Amino acid sequence: MAINFSLYYGSPENRDYLEKVINSSRQGALVEVKPLTELPEQVNSGTNVIFLDYQADRPELDQWIRKTAADHRNPPIFLYLQEITTEHLWKAMRLGVKECFAYPIQAEEFQEALERLPLFPVEPEPAEATRLVAVLGCKGGVGTTFITVNTAYLLAQEDRGQILVVDLDLRYGQMAYFLDVKPQYTLVEVIENVGHLDHSYLQSLFFQYDKNLQLLPAPLRLEDSEVVSPEQLEKVLNYLKKLRAFRMILVDAGHQLDDVTFKALELADEVVLVTSQMIPALSNTKKLLELLQLLGLGNIHLQLWVNAWQKQGDLTLDDISEFLGRDLAGAIQYDFKEVSRSINEGIPLAKSAPRLGVCRDLRGLADSLGGGLRKEEKRSRRSLGIFFWR
Repeated sequence: MAINFSLYYGSPENRDYLEKVINSSRQGALVEVKPLTELPEQVNSGTNVIFLDYQADRPELDQWIRKTAADHRNPPIFLYLQEITTEHLWKAMRLGVKECFAYPIQAEEFQEALERLPLFPVEPEPAEATRLVAVLGCKGGVGTTFITVNTAYLLAQEDRGQILVVDLDLRYGQMAYFLDVKPQYTLVEVIENVGHLDHSYLQSLFFQYDKNLQLLPAPLRLEDSEVVSPEQLEKVLNYLKKLRAFRMILVDAGHQLDDVTFKALELADEVVLVTSQMIPALSNTKKLLELLQLLGLGNIHLQLWVNAWQKQGDLTLDDISEFLGRDLAGAIQYDFKEVSRSINEGIPLAKSAPRLGVCRDLRGLADSLGGGLRKEEKRSRRSLGIFFWR
């Protein structure tokens, strides 16, 4: 596998020499060549090694090396010096440098340094197309985040690929609390680095909740929500779909139908619209369905789910379907005590109490989005069971 270098040089002569050294190795490949005067704030995300033509009379260079080496997301640093002394080696060690070289660099010495490098993450092989599902609430408080988190968790447990859940409730997103995690990065960092996206860099920004479930939280501060534009969101979501590193991306679209949310709905392969048994929620749902029609999204694949469903409530499922003028995909039963405990503890209910009726209903939603066993798998397992029974 190629080892990608970013080379920063002090003189044209040293640039030419170091380029020759890198290109003559069995694995080295240049992805960026710039003078030391153009050291970047953000290292090229396709870089595996930073190679610096070191100049001792530049204290700002030491500061850059120390800062870059301190960030675990950045690649290791190689230094090229006019001569190597004990003082140089101690200084390089304190700065966090990986390797030091002096002229002339022996081919064997350089190759041994490459072999000492850590293994780089391998980009995933092309997989099935990533499906994008947007979960939209008809109003606040209908349980959009609860449904998104638990459905994503159930899909991830099938062990059929990575699931990414994105909190697009930009002003009030609280998905991190539902999972009791404190991610270091949010959607803001992805948007700000939209021009440097690749699989390795994205992996460092997403929060890995468990083996197959990753989280991209909403901005932490209200003012940061202004950073996210429909155009930038489109770039990010399209890139993630083309990458095919995820089996499915679930977007918690909140309940505000603004330009950003509309863009997510426009890009989605499927939309789950969440309502409740209450008249205000149903009224909002009807208006929302009409609005989607007016905005040109009337033909999107949309599932309509009733959350916090109570069998003894005033309105039956048939009443709701008749009022909205369309069939319901399903209902998730009401269990205030268990749902509240799950949210307050920050543990998905599908994880802490999977046998509850609520979780069986959520399993039905996950299956409708492509979860569960494929028909062929079900058929083969059933045949296998009959065989052993006989």
